[in-house]
Amino acid sequence: MEMYQKNPFNLSFGRKPNEYIDRYAEVSHIYNMFTELPVTDQIYVIMGVRGAGKTVAMTDIAERIKALQDWIVIKISPIDDILDALFKILVNDERVHQICVEAKVDFSLFGFSASASNKNPGQNLIHAIDEILEKLEKRGLKVLIAIDEVTDTAEMRAFVSAFQLFITNNRPVFFLATALFEEIESLRNVRNLTFLYRAPKAVLSQLNTGAIANTYARVFGCTKTQALKMAGMTKGYPLAFQILGYVTWEHRDLPLLSEEIVAEFDQRIAETAYAKLWSELSENDKKVMIAIAKAKNSSVKAIREAADMDPNKMNQYRRRLKDRGLIDVQQYGAISFALPRFKEFLETEEFEVFYE
Repeated sequence: MEMYQKNPFNLSFGRKPNEYIDRYAEVSHIYNMFTELPVTDQIYVIMGVRGAGKTVAMTDIAERIKALQDWIVIKISPIDDILDALFKILVNDERVHQICVEAKVDFSLFGFSASASNKNPGQNLIHAIDEILEKLEKRGLKVLIAIDEVTDTAEMRAFVSAFQLFITNNRPVFFLATALFEEIESLRNVRNLTFLYRAPKAVLSQLNTGAIANTYARVFGCTKTQALKMAGMTKGYPLAFQILGYVTWEHRDLPLLSEEIVAEFDQRIAETAYAKLWSELSENDKKVMIAIAKAKNSSVKAIREAADMDPNKMNQYRRRLKDRGLIDVQQYGAISFALPRFKEFLETEEFEVFYE
């Protein structure tokens, strides 16, 4: 049994926990796509349901690239003025500053922010960044910009428009983002953001339950059979892996998967993710989810009848919920919840009205 003094599992979004299962395939694919020649894409979007580990995966990739000598990695908050933040971080980077000094770039020309009273500050800022990127290109340096949870904002539109210009000018700049399915979907018809909508994407898959079981067995010193039962309860959902581990650690005096542990697991996963996920669904999305819980079996026909939907409409929402990572349709002709104990979440008192 591996001994920790403190709980090795983490309930905070974005922070890499002590007990972390690597996503070798997804992380390596994106890392190689950016770092190996020939470069075919300079943008990638990591997608997945809340709690799927998007931020941790993005951070993992960014840290690996940051370790390379010829890369500069810049993390920017999506609520910032992105172009202004990018410019300021670049000019304050030691290597960038030295290169610009040696290239006799007049920094006094760049002594402004996007909000300064220039005739066209946005264009001036884009030109300044482009000139810096040109100097970095000549020195063999590349820039990775990482933004977590992209949304449709004026700042994001301005950045994506500028990023397209940088690519057109063959600048060595790359963009790694995370996003929820619904946010990317909303960009489909947004002017200046269709480029981001069409970008290559990686939808994070569920974690391997065998790897989860191995972690539980090592941390809690339980049998492989017990660990596999715990892993099965998580359905490979990264947040569930952390929550079940966290709760089990906090109640090491109780039997594994005791009623008390399962009840606290249900409460924490509802408060941390499920309540928010539910609030973001449309009424018809909810109708299908409730039908999955109420149907006499998992067949598409039984669920469609429970939802009282015609086949075309049912297919539309089935596709939407699959893309959001909420349902599992791998078994032909059947639908089930992709997230652990989601049916139990819907069967709480809060949702009694749906089961009358």
